[in-house]
Amino acid sequence: MTTTATSTERIFIIGPTGSIGSKTVQDLLANQVPVTLYARNPSKVTAMFPQANSELLKVVQGDFEDLSPIKEAVKGHTRLYLIASDLSTYAQVKKTIATYAYAAGVKQIVDISSSYIDHGWRTTAIGQMSYIAESGVFNIPDRGYLVTLRPTRFMGNMLGQMSRYVNQGIFNNVPKDFAQGWASNNDIGALAAVILQEDIHKHQDAVYNMTSDVCTPAQFTAILSKIVGKDLPYHQITDVQMYNALMQAKIFPHPVAIEFIDYRDEKSTHVTPCIEIMLGRKPETLEEFLNANKDKIMQHVNH
Repeated sequence: MTTTATSTERIFIIGPTGSIGSKTVQDLLANQVPVTLYARNPSKVTAMFPQANSELLKVVQGDFEDLSPIKEAVKGHTRLYLIASDLSTYAQVKKTIATYAYAAGVKQIVDISSSYIDHGWRTTAIGQMSYIAESGVFNIPDRGYLVTLRPTRFMGNMLGQMSRYVNQGIFNNVPKDFAQGWASNNDIGALAAVILQEDIHKHQDAVYNMTSDVCTPAQFTAILSKIVGKDLPYHQITDVQMYNALMQAKIFPHPVAIEFIDYRDEKSTHVTPCIEIMLGRKPETLEEFLNANKDKIMQHVNH
């Protein structure tokens, strides 16, 4: 078996259509690494990656409700890339997929987890979910390697709030000078692609914490104001107001909303060196990420 990705090796990818997964796929295809994508809508997937021919890119149709197609489809692959986002089934889905993969001979799984796991046993909802998921895969008997990426809060999650931000200002319970870590979706996807192409024995069971930039709400407000061409206000609201706003928006379940509000135990306070070391470039800053998404942001501005 070759231990670095070659044209004869095919990588199985779970979660190829989101901003992180699609970046990984694009980087792999750019290096002529064959991939098999597990997706609900095959036509959507092939349209996302028009540069790939049918030999370079194959699609297995399926979803997270019925994982059985993976059991056969993953045979013949040496590596698997795993992204899951459904909070209610997160841990079980990952363990089931990993069990199928290792049994089929997969030698390396690259998993996207969360830096919230660093807060400790049962201290946060996302951290606990991530801990159970990681443990479930890690403890599979006779498994291959498990490489885990633990990014802090995603820059991409901001884009879903832009309509309010650019028209009414930024509302948050965090003090405007409080520094918080952010992980670039592009950095996460790119780092996964690098690992999936390198010698599997180099990374073994490595864990990579990922913080691309550290930014205060005041800095974020200034960046966004510059992008939209007007001074946006920053409104510091109370913890209770923030909680009520999150619950009304129905974005997160109660336990997750509670932990997002409790900003005081911030651990992502420095840019992690693994990003520049492994990508050979500086991490993407929050300002760079937002400027790259300027067209999407400007669509929300009321004129």
